[in-house]
Amino acid sequence: MSTVDGLQPYALLGGYNAEELWSTIDLTFLTWFLIFFAPRWKYTPKLTLIGPVIHAAIYSLSAISLFLYQDHNDGSAPDFVTFEGVVHFMKDPNGVFVAWIHYVCYDALVGRWIVLDSVERGCSLWVHVLAIIPILFVSLMLGPMGWLMYFVIRTFLIPVKDNGATKSKSS
Repeated sequence: MSTVDGLQPYALLGGYNAEELWSTIDLTFLTWFLIFFAPRWKYTPKLTLIGPVIHAAIYSLSAISLFLYQDHNDGSAPDFVTFEGVVHFMKDPNGVFVAWIHYVCYDALVGRWIVLDSVERGCSLWVHVLAIIPILFVSLMLGPMGWLMYFVIRTFLIPVKDNGATKSKSS
């Protein structure tokens, strides 16, 4: 029995509701653990996709359930065009779950990109510890702000690694 008022099952997720699916959020810990502590491990790029891929599937099925089976949110289709419509949608616990899965998935993907890009650019372990980890924490807590911080630092302080792929032209 749910402790949240208005919680409805998602038709396309086997009748599970948001409270029952909430523990799937923990899958993101694998991504964050690996990008914080094992950024250069050969399996990190692949393993860090497990959580986001599963979350993307849960997000897709729950969002489609909300649109197709509108017995939630007072029976009306979600309105994302107006501020009032978004506020109304976010008052529905099913809408909150869909939004949270969206944040969890994208924040993990942004953090993953930050780490893989910094590794590709040849950042040292010290740069990872002193700059990238704090940026990852900001990305985890405040998504776009962490991305912006990394983008600024990357643009001005982390040059592209020259791995010898560019060959000089000889005449």
